[in-house]
Amino acid sequence: MKHGNSLRRQLTIWFTILLISFGLMGGVGAYIVAQQDPDNFLDDQMRGIALDVVGSVDDLAQMPAPPLDATDMIVVQAWDGEGQLLKSFPPGFDLPRQQRTGFANFATPEGRWRSYTWVLDDGTVQVSQQAQVRRELAVKAALPALVTTFLLIPISWLLVRWVVGRILSPVDHFTHQLLERRPDSTVQLSSPNLPGEIAPLVGAMNEALSRVRAMLAVQRQFVSNAAHQLRTPLTSLRIQLRNLRQVSNRAEVDDILKDMELGIHRMSELTSQLLTLARAESMRSSEVSQPVPVNEVLLEAIAGVMTLAQGRGITLSSVDMAPVPVRGEKHDLVMLFSNLLDNAIRYTPRGGHIDLSFQVDAKHVTVEIADTGPGIPEDLLTRVFDPFVRGSSEQDGTGLGLSIVKALAIRIGAQVSLANRRGRTGLVARVTLPIA
Repeated sequence: MKHGNSLRRQLTIWFTILLISFGLMGGVGAYIVAQQDPDNFLDDQMRGIALDVVGSVDDLAQMPAPPLDATDMIVVQAWDGEGQLLKSFPPGFDLPRQQRTGFANFATPEGRWRSYTWVLDDGTVQVSQQAQVRRELAVKAALPALVTTFLLIPISWLLVRWVVGRILSPVDHFTHQLLERRPDSTVQLSSPNLPGEIAPLVGAMNEALSRVRAMLAVQRQFVSNAAHQLRTPLTSLRIQLRNLRQVSNRAEVDDILKDMELGIHRMSELTSQLLTLARAESMRSSEVSQPVPVNEVLLEAIAGVMTLAQGRGITLSSVDMAPVPVRGEKHDLVMLFSNLLDNAIRYTPRGGHIDLSFQVDAKHVTVEIADTGPGIPEDLLTRVFDPFVRGSSEQDGTGLGLSIVKALAIRIGAQVSLANRRGRTGLVARVTLPIA
């Protein structure tokens, strides 16, 4: 599989650029070093020619022609004490005479020259050579190194490509492992030879797979429990419908219809709570939600369950609550407290009490709902938030109320906890909300 952002291609390109850069720098360095050697050699040669010329004659006008190779482009000139040119080998060159003994560089219409000048009492001897000759010698000396370097670049490119492929082979193996997995597989990924830079990514993927596996297990358990909860009233309705066809007594018909009505009501309630739970778990609270006064939320929630509490002879009492604004959707907050109050009413015996109180600090509002029911066994205090788990099987209910509370709390950024009351029976539900 090819990608525009290929790590293999990027590594190969950058390594190739580095190789070419080093090759170019090496070639330039070889040229500079190679140029120094001919310069030093030719400078010594020019100085030696000047010494030979001066040492071989007494009169510069009688200077014989030195045995020079024409390809060296060396010009030997002699001037008298007044600056008149006496001799020039080869003839035809009129190069400017330098005024001081030593090496010098100058330019003429024929090109640049380098000269060694020896100024005597009775004249001047100057040996000059074109700079082009020196450059050609330097190029000839550096050319083998340049050719060798540029021949090594494609070989090095192939070597780099092979090395990069060898280094990334565990990544290729890991890719094939992913492609060959089944879509529903949650088995942990394993590739012990992965580079250290890739290992954290695999660890994160394994952690995500663990969460997916746990989520799928919860989902399967939820579906199984939901199917069981729905199967029971459906089976009962089917049996009652068969019985209804077999009876002719009006009183018995009324009893069967009453039982069927209760079953349908239970199914309707269960379906409604399943939809509410699914909606609460799948949606997130709006980021632009307006601050909601917590006292209005609690008053609306209390009003919604007051009829149920009065029917069971349960007293609801609360302290005066300040209108502290909290974050969250009002509908979510009302539903959260309504489910907690409904749960407290269902498990509180007739004639019991439910007390609401709250505390405020700099960042949070904490609301407590304390009932006088039987409480929950300690080992179930955290499990009762799971779907279809109930603290007591003696009370009617679907076992989804606290699951909805937990989902809504996560959705609005609140914290919910349960604790048995100390020194007496009862349960305390504590909700901590962030202040807007």
